[in-house]
Amino acid sequence: MARTYPSDVIVLDSGSLLHARLGRGKSGPRISQAKEYRLAADTFSPAVVTPELTNESSLAEALKRLRNESGRWDKVSLLLPDSWFRINIIDLPALPSNHNEAAEVVRWSLKRSLPIAPESMRVAYEVLSRVQGSVKVMVLSAVEKTLSAIERLFAAAGIDVILVEPVGLNIWNAIAVREADTPRDRLFVYVRDTDFTTAVFRGAQPLFIRSRNLNADRTLQQELRLSATYLRDTMSAQDFQQCYLAGNRIDGDVSAALESEFGAPVRRIALRDYVESSTIDLPGVDAELTACTGVFTA
Repeated sequence: MARTYPSDVIVLDSGSLLHARLGRGKSGPRISQAKEYRLAADTFSPAVVTPELTNESSLAEALKRLRNESGRWDKVSLLLPDSWFRINIIDLPALPSNHNEAAEVVRWSLKRSLPIAPESMRVAYEVLSRVQGSVKVMVLSAVEKTLSAIERLFAAAGIDVILVEPVGLNIWNAIAVREADTPRDRLFVYVRDTDFTTAVFRGAQPLFIRSRNLNADRTLQQELRLSATYLRDTMSAQDFQQCYLAGNRIDGDVSAALESEFGAPVRRIALRDYVESSTIDLPGVDAELTACTGVFTA
């Protein structure tokens, strides 16, 4: 069953705000509107996990322009870069049935893996599986101060934020709902200008998700080779059925490196494969618009 969320989705990054309005077609989602708004260079400042919102007027002005140009609406799903979150897959011996108690157990379990105090993070989790003596949980966490500041500016613009999730996970949602079930491993790689996400799914279950920043010390291809070595040595993930590669401005060397390291065919993710129809011509945001369609999948 498809998730029920507003038809408007915003992808927010440190330098831009992308708004898309989606509708349901006969065979898939349709994008009826899309526009990108640039933000001032100092809108967000780098931080240990989630960037800090340091120029509120820049984001407020972009939201004002968006509301003036896109008509009347008041609810939105908000997607943020994967690197603004910490995504952990953890095993717990048990999880209380009470939601508040369970949330505290999950938060406490993050103390060793987070670079800052878990108390400063907004934490959401999803139970992936339960077996005797173990509960596998996927945990999303981001800095509460930044999320609250963003939501406050949206509220001031008359927009209620219904959902906050990473872009990459929603690209995967768009992929997974269209692919046949398989017990084998699948690799997902989402590349941006400044960072990339690597994820492994065994059947429907995520085994590993990590976002890493790119820097001048190593090329993307070198980073992918290091990721391949880690997955082989640490997780014994070797028999991949398919590699899915999402991102904008990716050259053929990246696909070749993935195919060489993981020994599986590489499929490039293109927006045209995930929408029923779109007359939108916005170069350089195919991956993010694909993520917008993933909001509406189960």
